[in-house]
Amino acid sequence: MDRKALALAIIGVALLAGCGGGGWMPWSRSSGEAPRLPPGAKGYACEGGKRLIIRIDADTKSAWVIQPDREFRLNRVTSDSGEQYSNGRTTLTVREGETALQESGQLQFANCKPETTP
Repeated sequence: MDRKALALAIIGVALLAGCGGGGWMPWSRSSGEAPRLPPGAKGYACEGGKRLIIRIDADTKSAWVIQPDREFRLNRVTSDSGEQYSNGRTTLTVREGETALQESGQLQFANCKPETTP
């Protein structure tokens, strides 16, 4: 490898090394550190040790489900049993302090309660 290629490789590695510390990583924790959330989002502890992160827009007309590999929007729909947000395939239900998420009729996140902050 010539000097120019080696220098570019070192610079690339140095730039990548600086990318890990500034953002939020809601699915991992450092010891003793509270989990970070994106601005306006709320974390929920669910059955089976799962974690659900949602952000309900200020006008409550939509909610965002935030997952490690994607974010998606659900629009508020009429419901007799609490608040519901849906896109036709996925439905988020918020009722009496408990949240659940169904996808294609299958319950993905159940009995989700707001996380407590220390």
